[in-house]
Amino acid sequence: MELTEWRMKYLNTGADMNEKLRAHYKDLLLKYGDSAESAQYSSRESQERRFEILAQISDLNNTNILDFGCGSGHLATYLKSRNMKFSYTGVDVVEEFFDVARAKNPGDRFGLLQEFTQEKFDFVFVSGVFNNKRKGNRRFYQDSLRTLFGMCTKGIAFNMMSTYVDYRDSGLFYESPERAFRFVKQELTPFVCLRHDYEVKPGIVPFEYAIYAYRVPPVQKVDLK
Repeated sequence: MELTEWRMKYLNTGADMNEKLRAHYKDLLLKYGDSAESAQYSSRESQERRFEILAQISDLNNTNILDFGCGSGHLATYLKSRNMKFSYTGVDVVEEFFDVARAKNPGDRFGLLQEFTQEKFDFVFVSGVFNNKRKGNRRFYQDSLRTLFGMCTKGIAFNMMSTYVDYRDSGLFYESPERAFRFVKQELTPFVCLRHDYEVKPGIVPFEYAIYAYRVPPVQKVDLK
């Protein structure tokens, strides 16, 4: 279901926004099955490009990862395809994703966020979760990041739609990268990296950005030879 269809079908109903989003993603899963499109990505290539950027936060081998908004576990599948060894937990609000995810990744855990809030993870990843327009977008992403950063021991990587674009979809939320950076810098950690230097789709000017927020300064290995 395209965003325009989703707006017509759900936004004018009396259900709250969480229920509308759950219904939207359930429809996508029914329509597209286990695919990038079921998680509202335009293609597997653009989905994996986003994963590639987020995964560059650090060396993820032998770490414990939380994937917030996991869908059917595509991030876990992507990282394993890169021969990384890690422990993975995926959380989502759409429980229908979990059976699909468990079938592909039987050694990983999937569930609702509240099932894991007492645990700590080395890294937390958030891809695409903050993009859909909803009531109180800024409060939603900031409250989510406060909670998630409190659950990580090393860092969190997330992406958002940039305000530096020449077209805006009325169903998406665009946040100034400076504002998102300032929030993380002032309220979460002094160790922040903002990336607005990558293409999601070849030849298309960057329309999103990624932020890495660290507990401690990251170790940078630079070979000057």
